[in-house]
Amino acid sequence: MDKFLSKPAKEIVINFCLLLGLIIVCYITRWIWRNVFRKIAQKTPTKLDVKLVEYTEKPVILLLFFIGIRIIAERILSLPEISSLKFIPYIKNSLYALIVLSIAFLVSAFAEGFAVWYLEEIAYKTKTKMDEEFMRLFRRLSKIVIFFIAITIILDKFNQPITSLLGAAGIASLAVAFAAQETLSNMIAGFVIMIDKPFRVGDRIELSSGEIGDVVEIGLRSTKILSFDNNVIVVPNAEIAKAKIVNYGYPEPKMKLRFTVGVAYGSDLNKVKRIILDICKRHPDVLDTPPPSVFFTEFGESSLNLLIVCWIQNYQEKFRIIDEINMEIKKRFEEENIEIPFPQRDIHIR
Repeated sequence: MDKFLSKPAKEIVINFCLLLGLIIVCYITRWIWRNVFRKIAQKTPTKLDVKLVEYTEKPVILLLFFIGIRIIAERILSLPEISSLKFIPYIKNSLYALIVLSIAFLVSAFAEGFAVWYLEEIAYKTKTKMDEEFMRLFRRLSKIVIFFIAITIILDKFNQPITSLLGAAGIASLAVAFAAQETLSNMIAGFVIMIDKPFRVGDRIELSSGEIGDVVEIGLRSTKILSFDNNVIVVPNAEIAKAKIVNYGYPEPKMKLRFTVGVAYGSDLNKVKRIILDICKRHPDVLDTPPPSVFFTEFGESSLNLLIVCWIQNYQEKFRIIDEINMEIKKRFEEENIEIPFPQRDIHIR
């Protein structure tokens, strides 16, 4: 080869062959990634491996390509005819920057693959949307952090002061934090709700304002509650996290019913109690344990008032069960000639 080519021509041929070899290696790597690694990942019990292989294919090939280019460039730039040129360090630093960005791209792809797997396999199967919103936030923040670190490393390589960049980033983060103080407060409260779980989607809760409804969505910034009027109540997480809440569905949906029935003065209260207890015990949705109870509680203006106490399996059936028990009480009282009074006043004229 030395007999037919001059030294510059020989270097051109060698470097061309190295570049061609690098391209071939990249194609072989892509084939191995798609036909070997992907098939191995598909045989694992989790789909996380599949997502990681899928999302890291291009970044790995890109990183391999730039590393190869860096090696070839080092060979070319070390030639005596070129090595003394002033712009050589900038070329080397630029190739270094491309490798750093490729590594950042690869790390970001790992984070992206994990986030997509979590969204598809875990977050979408939960009853709350908090996991979905958290992972979307994680995807954005991870990219920002990864590429910020990469840019910092590159600037340091170019001998550029990074203290000003870090200071600007600190000031910017403080400004953003101050402007988004309420949003951050709601997000932190959302994490607390997610960890502490004072209520879950589907639970019926009563707010400190007296509003009652079923939790339909727990988001990263707010919680949505469907009221009995079919209206959605949106409560910021920061407020609901520090408020006093009654959860009717936790730790179990079993609920105690308390409601009052009045009978006329002169009624046989023992008989009335027996009838009411019999109705409660016969109802299929009233629990035997604890057993239902009836208490004479008050001498009303027009009636003798009795408190009915019984337990049901599910709080969501509260109004239906009370309706059915009251309907049966009215029917039995009419059969037994027990009067259900209404407010009335006797007026005496002198």
